[in-house]
Amino acid sequence: MIAIWIVGGLFLIVGLIYCIPKYMKIIKCKEQTTGTIINSTKATGTGNQPIKANYEYSVDNVKYSKSTNWTNFGIFINGKECGVMYDKNNPNNSYIKRSGQIINCIIGTFFAIVGIGILCIGVVLNTMKLDF
Repeated sequence: MIAIWIVGGLFLIVGLIYCIPKYMKIIKCKEQTTGTIINSTKATGTGNQPIKANYEYSVDNVKYSKSTNWTNFGIFINGKECGVMYDKNNPNNSYIKRSGQIINCIIGTFFAIVGIGILCIGVVLNTMKLDF
């Protein structure tokens, strides 16, 4: 029975740790501007490797340079314009619109929901006094 609690708790914790910072960024970054992909870097290895991009954008004539997190969901072309979402109170806080931010939120939420489901199963099994 303890394994159910551990697995459910781990799924819930990992899901929340993974998605909450991304949700916070989406909530805070409501303003939009156009930026430019400066360069991108693929991780080493074989197969479908994650990619990371460096980008620049301007807000009120102030230039900002940022980089994305590693993602499998972004397509970055050097020199191409990109949509940048930023926080009007802190323009340095930003993300590229098509960098996988929303997909990562969905993945984290899915893990959290699976964790809650497993914990609910644990409660039901505990109520029925079944022991594995």
